[in-house]
Amino acid sequence: MQINADQLSHIRVISEWHDFENIKIEWNRLLKQSDADNIFLTWEWINCWRNSRKSLIKPLIIVIEQAGEIVGIAPFYIQQYQLAHLLSYNALRFAGDQAIGSEYSNFIVDRDNSTVIKARLWRHLLSPEVKTLWDFIWFTNIAAWSEGGKTLLQSLTEVKSLHYNQRLVEFSQVPLEQFRTGILPKLSKSLRTNIRQTSRRLDKLGTWQTTINDPDSGIPQQLDKLFSLHNQHWSHAGSSGSFQRRPELVAFYRLFVPLALNKGWLRLFSLESNNEIQAMQLGYVYNNDFLALQEGYNPKFLPGSGQVLRYSAFSYCRQEKLSCYDFLGEYSDHKRRWLAEKKLGVNLFIWQSKALNLPFYIKKIWPTGRYLKPCSCK
Repeated sequence: MQINADQLSHIRVISEWHDFENIKIEWNRLLKQSDADNIFLTWEWINCWRNSRKSLIKPLIIVIEQAGEIVGIAPFYIQQYQLAHLLSYNALRFAGDQAIGSEYSNFIVDRDNSTVIKARLWRHLLSPEVKTLWDFIWFTNIAAWSEGGKTLLQSLTEVKSLHYNQRLVEFSQVPLEQFRTGILPKLSKSLRTNIRQTSRRLDKLGTWQTTINDPDSGIPQQLDKLFSLHNQHWSHAGSSGSFQRRPELVAFYRLFVPLALNKGWLRLFSLESNNEIQAMQLGYVYNNDFLALQEGYNPKFLPGSGQVLRYSAFSYCRQEKLSCYDFLGEYSDHKRRWLAEKKLGVNLFIWQSKALNLPFYIKKIWPTGRYLKPCSCK
């Protein structure tokens, strides 16, 4: 049924997490009907994110209802920023956007009325009850090429009182329809050679195998191994890994991965040689796409083992008849070698008209640089 903005009967703002907890079923029902259905927008993902955070998070979730049924959700939270240590701001950020690898941010709305409802959500940010709570919005990792991304951006253009700058960001996806007979023949000669030679060397070392969601090993133990391999990998490269730098990421994985296993989303690949795990790759399957999140390998073991494991992961995806192997953010030469296509998304910096925001009219300022930063004060 097509509706217009006047028919959206009731809008409320959720500012406490216990109210968020009460709409779990309605949240996921609406997500399935939306044009932006992805794992990063599930109630479970956002709930695990907020429970893994050490600091207090203040939600600001706008909910639109029609005839007692939720038809639109804009899930934000409030974070304080400072500009050049002089001006203080209340920023709206998208729920789940920090520390855990979330991508593809969007509003959750009924697909049949997507642009209308998304525009109404944008407009409500300027309502008397909400506009005093925020100064600017930092909205990241929008899949601008997708249906949901297009309707989100189109709806924003319809709200003239919201001013914004946008910046392109890259994503990397491998469409799998072209590899129904196998991906190996499509790869470059050097990559094919590397995979074949490494496989033969593994044979010479003894018994080896690749497994997925090993039922004989507990999830906590497998996660510990993934964290260790990931940290070893980056330490060998002269850096520190994500799990070492971000304790909250570890906490999130410990919460979400067991849940993902129970939901049937988890795909945890391992390469074992002589009963010792030497490489791991963790991802999720959602809406028939594989989403690659984290990986690690033993840098002291056989070079090329990670490539063999990735090839095995591609093979599993083909066996499942999945549509896409999604590398997610950034496009690199490594991903190109695995036949990834570059997809262009956007980040949005949005502000409303007020004296405090005059610097944003004068110069493009992003909350990722040296001037505009999250406030460390309470």
